[in-house]
Amino acid sequence: MSKQSRSSGYSPYEDVHLCEIYMKMTQDPIIGTNQSLEQLWARMEEKYNLTRDKTWVERSGRSLQCRMQTIEKVVKKLNRCIRQVENLNPSGASDQDIMNRANRMLLDDPNYKKGFKFDHVWHIVRNFEKFKDNVMTSRQITRKHTFDHVSSESENPTPESQAPESPGLSQFSLNLDDGIGGSPSERPIGQKKAKLKKKMDDEVASSLSRLKDDNSKIIEMLEKTNADRQMFIEMQSKNLAFQQMKYEDKILMRDLNSITDPNIRACIQAQQQEILQKRGHFQQPPPSGSNMFNDIFGNIVGSGDNMPDY
Repeated sequence: MSKQSRSSGYSPYEDVHLCEIYMKMTQDPIIGTNQSLEQLWARMEEKYNLTRDKTWVERSGRSLQCRMQTIEKVVKKLNRCIRQVENLNPSGASDQDIMNRANRMLLDDPNYKKGFKFDHVWHIVRNFEKFKDNVMTSRQITRKHTFDHVSSESENPTPESQAPESPGLSQFSLNLDDGIGGSPSERPIGQKKAKLKKKMDDEVASSLSRLKDDNSKIIEMLEKTNADRQMFIEMQSKNLAFQQMKYEDKILMRDLNSITDPNIRACIQAQQQEILQKRGHFQQPPPSGSNMFNDIFGNIVGSGDNMPDY
Protein backbone atom coordinates (compact mmCIF):
# COMPACT_ATOMS: atom_id res chain seq x y z
CA MET A 1 0.00 0.00 0.00
CA SER A 2 1.45 3.36 -0.97
CA LYS A 3 1.86 6.21 1.50
CA GLN A 4 -0.86 8.84 1.43
CA SER A 5 -0.57 12.36 2.77
CA ARG A 6 -4.24 13.15 2.14
CA SER A 7 -6.36 10.08 2.51
CA SER A 8 -9.16 8.84 4.73
CA GLY A 9 -9.53 10.59 8.08
CA TYR A 10 -7.73 9.39 11.16
CA SER A 11 -9.57 7.04 13.48
CA PRO A 12 -9.34 7.46 17.28
CA TYR A 13 -7.06 4.42 17.33
CA GLU A 14 -4.69 6.04 14.87
CA ASP A 15 -4.71 9.30 16.85
CA VAL A 16 -3.74 7.49 20.04
CA HIS A 17 -1.01 5.57 18.23
CA LEU A 18 0.34 8.79 16.69
CA CYS A 19 0.31 10.76 19.97
CA GLU A 20 2.04 8.03 21.95
CA ILE A 21 4.85 7.78 19.39
CA TYR A 22 5.14 11.57 19.19
CA MET A 23 5.40 11.94 22.98
CA LYS A 24 8.01 9.19 23.16
CA MET A 25 10.24 10.60 20.45
CA THR A 26 10.05 14.27 21.43
CA GLN A 27 10.83 13.48 25.08
CA ASP A 28 13.70 11.08 24.41
CA PRO A 29 16.45 12.39 26.77
CA ILE A 30 19.23 11.27 24.44
CA ILE A 31 18.13 12.43 20.99
CA GLY A 32 14.87 14.28 21.62
CA THR A 33 16.52 17.70 21.58
CA ASN A 34 19.24 16.87 19.07
CA GLN A 35 17.15 16.19 16.00
CA SER A 36 15.90 18.49 13.30
CA LEU A 37 12.20 18.76 12.43
CA GLU A 38 12.86 16.83 9.23
CA GLN A 39 14.63 14.04 11.12
CA LEU A 40 11.83 13.87 13.69
CA TRP A 41 9.08 13.33 11.14
CA ALA A 42 11.17 10.91 9.14
CA ARG A 43 11.54 8.81 12.28
CA MET A 44 7.85 9.32 13.11
CA GLU A 45 6.84 8.05 9.67
CA GLU A 46 9.06 4.98 9.98
CA LYS A 47 7.92 4.12 13.51
CA TYR A 48 4.24 4.77 12.86
CA ASN A 49 4.03 2.63 9.74
CA LEU A 50 6.16 -0.12 11.26
CA THR A 51 3.96 -0.49 14.35
CA ARG A 52 0.54 0.43 12.94
CA ASP A 53 -2.31 -2.02 12.61
CA LYS A 54 -2.09 -3.60 9.17
CA THR A 55 -5.69 -2.62 8.45
CA TRP A 56 -4.84 1.07 8.76
CA VAL A 57 -3.82 3.33 5.92
CA GLU A 58 -0.06 3.84 5.59
CA ARG A 59 0.72 7.49 6.34
CA SER A 60 3.45 9.82 5.11
CA GLY A 61 5.51 11.99 7.42
CA ARG A 62 3.72 15.06 6.05
CA SER A 63 0.29 13.59 6.84
CA LEU A 64 1.35 12.69 10.38
CA GLN A 65 2.79 16.17 10.93
CA CYS A 66 -0.42 17.87 9.77
CA ARG A 67 -2.54 15.67 12.02
CA MET A 68 -0.32 16.35 15.01
CA GLN A 69 -0.45 20.11 14.36
CA THR A 70 -4.26 19.94 14.33
CA ILE A 71 -4.28 18.12 17.67
CA GLU A 72 -1.73 20.53 19.13
CA LYS A 73 -3.73 23.58 18.09
CA VAL A 74 -7.02 22.49 19.64
CA VAL A 75 -5.35 21.10 22.81
CA LYS A 76 -3.61 24.46 23.33
CA LYS A 77 -6.94 26.22 22.86
CA LEU A 78 -8.67 24.00 25.42
CA ASN A 79 -5.81 24.49 27.88
CA ARG A 80 -6.23 28.24 27.45
CA CYS A 81 -9.94 27.95 28.20
CA ILE A 82 -9.18 25.93 31.32
CA ARG A 83 -6.79 28.62 32.53
CA GLN A 84 -9.40 31.31 31.96
CA VAL A 85 -11.97 29.36 33.98
CA GLU A 86 -9.45 28.83 36.78
CA ASN A 87 -8.69 32.56 36.84
CA LEU A 88 -12.35 33.14 37.74
CA ASN A 89 -11.72 31.10 40.91
CA PRO A 90 -15.13 29.37 40.82
CA SER A 91 -16.01 28.50 44.39
CA GLY A 92 -16.42 24.81 45.09
CA ALA A 93 -15.84 23.86 41.44
CA SER A 94 -14.35 20.41 40.86
CA ASP A 95 -11.86 19.60 38.13
CA GLN A 96 -14.67 18.12 36.07
CA ASP A 97 -16.76 21.29 36.52
CA ILE A 98 -13.82 23.37 35.27
CA MET A 99 -13.37 21.04 32.28
CA ASN A 100 -17.06 21.23 31.37
CA ARG A 101 -17.03 25.06 31.53
CA ALA A 102 -13.85 25.13 29.42
CA ASN A 103 -15.51 22.93 26.79
CA ARG A 104 -18.50 25.27 26.65
CA MET A 105 -16.13 28.22 26.30
CA LEU A 106 -14.41 26.44 23.42
CA LEU A 107 -17.78 26.08 21.63
CA ASP A 108 -18.14 29.88 21.67
CA ASP A 109 -15.09 30.17 19.41
CA PRO A 110 -16.25 30.22 15.74
CA ASN A 111 -13.30 28.03 14.78
CA TYR A 112 -14.42 25.26 17.17
CA LYS A 113 -18.19 25.15 16.78
CA LYS A 114 -18.13 21.35 16.94
CA GLY A 115 -16.34 21.41 20.29
CA PHE A 116 -13.32 19.39 21.41
CA LYS A 117 -13.01 16.20 19.34
CA PHE A 118 -9.89 14.69 20.90
CA ASP A 119 -11.08 13.34 24.23
CA HIS A 120 -9.44 10.04 23.28
CA VAL A 121 -5.93 11.58 23.37
CA TRP A 122 -6.45 14.28 26.01
CA HIS A 123 -4.97 12.11 28.79
CA ILE A 124 -1.82 11.65 26.68
CA VAL A 125 -1.08 15.24 25.65
CA ARG A 126 -2.81 17.45 28.23
CA ASN A 127 0.30 17.97 30.39
CA PHE A 128 2.83 18.15 27.55
CA GLU A 129 4.59 21.52 27.89
CA LYS A 130 4.46 22.25 24.18
CA PHE A 131 0.66 21.91 24.18
CA LYS A 132 0.08 24.33 27.07
CA ASP A 133 -0.73 28.00 26.74
CA ASN A 134 1.63 30.53 28.31
CA VAL A 135 -1.03 32.40 30.29
CA MET A 136 -0.50 32.31 34.05
CA THR A 137 -3.51 31.82 36.28
CA SER A 138 -4.16 34.00 39.33
CA ARG A 139 -3.08 31.10 41.52
CA GLN A 140 0.25 30.90 39.69
CA ILE A 141 0.82 34.65 40.00
CA THR A 142 0.29 34.47 43.77
CA ARG A 143 2.69 31.58 44.09
CA LYS A 144 5.28 33.28 41.87
CA HIS A 145 5.40 36.26 44.22
CA THR A 146 6.12 33.88 47.07
CA PHE A 147 8.55 31.59 45.26
CA ASP A 148 10.50 33.50 42.63
CA HIS A 149 12.27 30.46 41.28
CA VAL A 150 9.39 28.02 41.07
CA SER A 151 8.66 27.12 37.47
CA SER A 152 5.25 27.81 36.00
CA GLU A 153 5.02 24.21 34.93
CA SER A 154 5.33 22.79 38.43
CA GLU A 155 2.83 25.33 39.78
CA ASN A 156 0.22 25.03 37.02
CA PRO A 157 -2.88 23.38 38.50
CA THR A 158 -4.20 20.87 36.00
CA PRO A 159 -7.38 18.83 36.22
CA GLU A 160 -6.61 15.39 37.54
CA SER A 161 -9.70 13.70 36.19
CA GLN A 162 -9.93 12.91 32.52
CA ALA A 163 -12.56 14.51 30.36
CA PRO A 164 -15.47 12.29 29.30
CA GLU A 165 -14.70 10.26 26.26
CA SER A 166 -16.26 11.16 22.97
CA PRO A 167 -19.56 9.40 22.12
CA GLY A 168 -19.00 5.84 20.99
CA LEU A 169 -15.53 5.55 22.56
CA SER A 170 -16.49 3.99 25.91
CA GLN A 171 -15.07 0.65 24.79
CA PHE A 172 -12.02 2.23 23.13
CA SER A 173 -8.91 0.13 23.76
CA LEU A 174 -5.46 1.64 24.22
CA ASN A 175 -3.55 -1.65 24.03
CA LEU A 176 -1.98 -1.17 20.63
CA ASP A 177 1.17 -3.22 21.45
CA ASP A 178 3.39 -0.70 19.67
CA GLY A 179 6.16 -0.90 22.23
CA ILE A 180 5.64 2.67 23.47
CA GLY A 181 5.95 2.45 27.27
CA GLY A 182 5.84 4.81 30.23
CA SER A 183 3.71 7.82 30.96
CA PRO A 184 3.72 10.24 27.99
CA SER A 185 3.42 13.28 30.26
CA GLU A 186 6.59 12.55 32.25
CA ARG A 187 9.36 15.07 31.78
CA PRO A 188 12.69 13.70 30.50
CA ILE A 189 15.49 13.51 33.03
CA GLY A 190 17.82 15.49 30.78
CA GLN A 191 20.43 14.47 28.25
CA LYS A 192 23.46 14.76 30.52
CA LYS A 193 21.79 12.92 33.39
CA ALA A 194 20.58 10.20 31.05
CA LYS A 195 24.08 9.71 29.65
CA LEU A 196 25.56 9.68 33.15
CA LYS A 197 22.96 7.15 34.31
CA LYS A 198 23.68 4.95 31.29
CA LYS A 199 27.42 5.15 31.99
CA MET A 200 26.88 4.18 35.63
CA ASP A 201 24.59 1.31 34.64
CA ASP A 202 27.21 0.06 32.17
CA GLU A 203 29.93 0.23 34.83
CA VAL A 204 27.77 -1.70 37.32
CA ALA A 205 26.98 -4.33 34.68
CA SER A 206 30.68 -4.61 33.79
CA SER A 207 31.65 -4.98 37.48
CA LEU A 208 29.05 -7.69 38.00
CA SER A 209 30.29 -9.51 34.92
CA ARG A 210 33.91 -9.40 36.16
CA LEU A 211 32.82 -10.58 39.61
CA LYS A 212 30.94 -13.48 38.05
CA ASP A 213 34.01 -14.46 35.99
CA ASP A 214 36.25 -14.23 39.07
CA ASN A 215 33.86 -16.42 41.06
CA SER A 216 33.84 -18.99 38.26
CA LYS A 217 37.66 -19.06 38.24
CA ILE A 218 37.80 -19.46 42.03
CA ILE A 219 35.31 -22.34 41.93
CA GLU A 220 37.27 -23.98 39.12
CA MET A 221 40.51 -23.57 41.08
CA LEU A 222 38.93 -25.04 44.24
CA GLU A 223 37.59 -28.00 42.30
CA LYS A 224 41.02 -28.61 40.76
CA THR A 225 42.65 -28.27 44.19
CA ASN A 226 40.24 -30.80 45.66
CA ALA A 227 40.97 -33.22 42.80
CA ASP A 228 44.73 -32.78 43.29
CA ARG A 229 44.37 -33.27 47.05
CA GLN A 230 42.38 -36.47 46.54
CA MET A 231 44.97 -37.77 44.10
CA PHE A 232 47.74 -36.95 46.58
CA ILE A 233 45.90 -38.79 49.36
CA GLU A 234 45.44 -41.86 47.17
CA MET A 235 49.11 -41.82 46.18
CA GLN A 236 50.16 -41.46 49.81
CA SER A 237 47.87 -44.30 50.79
CA LYS A 238 49.32 -46.58 48.11
CA ASN A 239 52.86 -45.61 49.08
CA LEU A 240 52.13 -46.32 52.74
CA ALA A 241 50.70 -49.72 51.85
CA PHE A 242 53.79 -50.47 49.76
CA GLN A 243 56.13 -49.44 52.58
CA GLN A 244 54.14 -51.57 55.02
CA MET A 245 54.45 -54.54 52.67
CA LYS A 246 58.20 -54.05 52.39
CA TYR A 247 58.52 -53.89 56.16
CA GLU A 248 56.43 -57.03 56.61
CA ASP A 249 58.49 -58.86 53.98
CA LYS A 250 61.65 -57.87 55.84
CA ILE A 251 60.22 -59.33 59.07
CA LEU A 252 59.21 -62.55 57.31
CA MET A 253 62.71 -62.95 55.87
CA ARG A 254 64.36 -62.87 59.32
CA ASP A 255 65.97 -66.21 60.26
CA LEU A 256 64.89 -66.97 63.81
CA ASN A 257 67.79 -69.45 64.30
CA SER A 258 70.24 -66.65 63.71
CA ILE A 259 68.85 -64.63 66.62
CA THR A 260 70.57 -65.50 69.89
CA ASP A 261 68.54 -63.31 72.20
CA PRO A 262 65.41 -65.31 73.15
CA ASN A 263 63.34 -62.20 73.83
CA ILE A 264 64.05 -60.68 70.41
CA ARG A 265 63.49 -64.06 68.73
CA ALA A 266 60.10 -64.42 70.44
CA CYS A 267 59.11 -60.89 69.42
CA ILE A 268 60.11 -61.48 65.79
CA GLN A 269 58.36 -64.82 65.75
CA ALA A 270 55.11 -63.20 67.04
CA GLN A 271 55.32 -60.54 64.34
CA GLN A 272 55.84 -63.19 61.66
CA GLN A 273 52.83 -65.15 62.87
CA GLU A 274 50.67 -62.04 62.86
CA ILE A 275 51.73 -61.12 59.31
CA LEU A 276 51.16 -64.64 58.01
CA GLN A 277 47.76 -64.84 59.62
CA LYS A 278 46.84 -61.51 58.08
CA ARG A 279 47.96 -62.73 54.66
CA GLY A 280 46.17 -66.06 55.18
CA HIS A 281 49.18 -68.40 54.76
CA PHE A 282 48.16 -70.69 57.62
CA GLN A 283 45.82 -70.78 60.56
CA GLN A 284 48.01 -72.47 63.19
CA PRO A 285 51.27 -70.90 64.42
CA PRO A 286 54.48 -72.83 63.62
CA PRO A 287 56.35 -74.72 66.38
CA SER A 288 58.32 -72.52 68.72
CA GLY A 289 62.00 -72.15 67.82
CA SER A 290 61.64 -73.51 64.27
CA ASN A 291 63.33 -71.89 61.34
CA MET A 292 60.31 -70.12 59.84
CA PHE A 293 62.23 -69.06 56.75
CA ASN A 294 63.11 -72.68 55.89
CA ASP A 295 59.60 -73.87 56.85
CA ILE A 296 57.95 -71.45 54.41
CA PHE A 297 60.48 -71.17 51.59
CA GLY A 298 62.47 -74.41 51.98
CA ASN A 299 60.89 -76.19 49.03
CA ILE A 300 62.00 -73.40 46.74
CA VAL A 301 65.63 -74.58 46.95
CA GLY A 302 64.70 -78.27 46.39
CA SER A 303 65.26 -79.70 49.90
CA GLY A 304 61.95 -81.57 49.83
CA ASP A 305 59.32 -83.26 47.69
CA ASN A 306 62.03 -85.04 45.63
CA MET A 307 62.86 -81.85 43.86
CA PRO A 308 66.49 -81.33 42.72
CA ASP A 309 68.56 -78.73 44.48
CA TYR A 310 68.51 -75.35 42.84
